Amino acid sequence: MLTVLEPIADDISRRRLLTGAGALGGLGLLAACAGGSGAPAAAPSAGSGAFPLTVDHSKGSTQVPRAPQRIVTVGFSDQDPVLALGYRPVGVTDWYGDHQYATWPWAQDELGNAQPTVLNRGEFTGTPDYRFEEIAALGPDLIIGLYTSMDDSQYQTLSRIAPTVAPPAGYAEWGAPWQEYTRLAGRALGKAAEAEDLIAGVDAHLAAARAAHPEFEGRTAVVAERFEPGSSFARSPRDQRSQLVSALGFTIPPEIGELSGDQDGADISDEQMSLLDRDVLIWNTGFSPEVRAEVEASPLYAQLDVVRSGRSLFVEDPLVSAAWTWGTVLSLPTVIDALATQLSDALSS
Repeated sequence: MLTVLEPIADDISRRRLLTGAGALGGLGLLAACAGGSGAPAAAPSAGSGAFPLTVDHSKGSTQVPRAPQRIVTVGFSDQDPVLALGYRPVGVTDWYGDHQYATWPWAQDELGNAQPTVLNRGEFTGTPDYRFEEIAALGPDLIIGLYTSMDDSQYQTLSRIAPTVAPPAGYAEWGAPWQEYTRLAGRALGKAAEAEDLIAGVDAHLAAARAAHPEFEGRTAVVAERFEPGSSFARSPRDQRSQLVSALGFTIPPEIGELSGDQDGADISDEQMSLLDRDVLIWNTGFSPEVRAEVEASPLYAQLDVVRSGRSLFVEDPLVSAAWTWGTVLSLPTVIDALATQLSDALSS
């Protein structure tokens, strides 16, 4: 039986639920061997004969001795690249959306009839709280934590339960491109070549959308969200939402990156809303459509050139907004064409 001291969780704002950033709680100490069993879910053979293998990540390196059969994903969107590579986790971490098994429509085919245990179901916190006992009870032989925050102590505790793969090395928290999350999952699962094929497919989709819209090239764009009255949140150029806009040909102003520092975005008060006045202003509001009225009621909003010219747009479709927010190898095909169409319409207004 696993015994763990209760972790001390910080209160985290609703913004952090949707930004995928925030403070993680303190750690418990692992006092006994992991045991128990979780809901079974089929996991195919890696098929590459690559095991045992060693995978490098931000916390060092991890040896995966054999093709895993019981994977638990502890990052917000990690189930997507794992499912895309043909594995079905026995445990996944819930983010938001209240979809069965924490799996959105774009990943349902890959999930098939698997019924993974959902960790953090219904918890409105910005990061997984790493309930070590629940993770250990699933009897994982591999823990994958890519799109998440993880300190050294948490990594060590998870590693005592099973070999653990932490976020990609060389990037700020939450700042790795979707391609790197996919690659790291592929390396950990012995499917590096398959991961590259998946990446190439989405990259080709992006390239086609960019080629179809030469009017995007070199234009400036800001991705904004609204989580608190009186303030907007402008996404850093490193954030995955901004990365998608950049991949379509737009430039995210470097001033936004400077304001963001090493965070995934910057708070912009309504008094400073002119910082958002670019060729295109894109509001990601599908998860909270009521905030559009609040944005439009801001005194400076109507005075912005981008607004007067009809180039401020709201991504209000819940599925498109979520696919953009998740930004995974499985979700991106859902958003690329829809977003490109909205952007083109805005620029032609």
